[in-house]
Formats: sequence, C-alpha cells, structure tokens
Amino acid sequence: MSVPEGKRTESKLEVQTRARELAKYTMTICNNEKVFPKRDRWLLTNRIVSTTLTIMEEIDLANDIRVTNKNDYEIRNKSQTVALASTAKLLGLMELAYSKYSISSEKIRYWTGLVVQLRQLIIKWKQSDKKRYV
Repeated sequence: MSVPEGKRTESKLEVQTRARELAKYTMTICNNEKVFPKRDRWLLTNRIVSTTLTIMEEIDLANDIRVTNKNDYEIRNKSQTVALASTAKLLGLMELAYSKYSISSEKIRYWTGLVVQLRQLIIKWKQSDKKRYV
C-alpha cells in the first residue's frame, strides 16, 4: 500500500541522493561536446564539476558525523555550510556557462532545478540539526 503524497516524509538520505543525482547530471552535461566544445571545455567545466563534487563530498562527510557533543555538531554544521555555499557558487558558474555556451533552456532549467532542490534540502537539514542539537 502506498503512502498518500501529502503524508510522505523526506528520507534522511534524500540530500545525499540528490547530491549524487546533481553530480551525475553535471558530469554528463559537462562531457557533452555539443554543449561545451572540446577546445575550451577545460576553462569552465573543471570548476563546475569540482564544485559539484565538493557539494557531494561535504554532504557525505556531514552525514557521516554522529552528533554526540557540541564539537560534533560544529564540524557537521561546517560541512553543511560549505555544501550550501558551494551550491551558490555552482549556480554562478552555471549562469556563466549558460551565457557563454549553447546550453538549451530546457537543460539549464532542469540543471538549475536540481541545484535549487538540493539547496532547499540542505537548508532544512541545517535547521533540523539546529533544533535538535543547539
């Protein structure tokens, strides 16, 4: 029996799943020669992919920390903050890529949507941790 949509709760690993989804899509689009020409792909795509991987790594690190004291919370919160800040950095890099290269509106809309959804999940996660541990 399925759970009605209004009564569903987000999985605790949803933020990790979304980060991986973003990383996979980012690597796929950055490897596409029709989007980023080979001759100057390295100029911007390396930074985009690196930022995406930073987001995923920081989320994984934060999720791996079992909070038992204030220091654990601070380390976890720092990783969450880095991940959140990196999403803002990624959006800026994506905007530059969109204005410079021939990324279709549909692709950039989907890609941006992945980042915005992930940002919202990280913000909710940080707020939840703050209520639990502070």
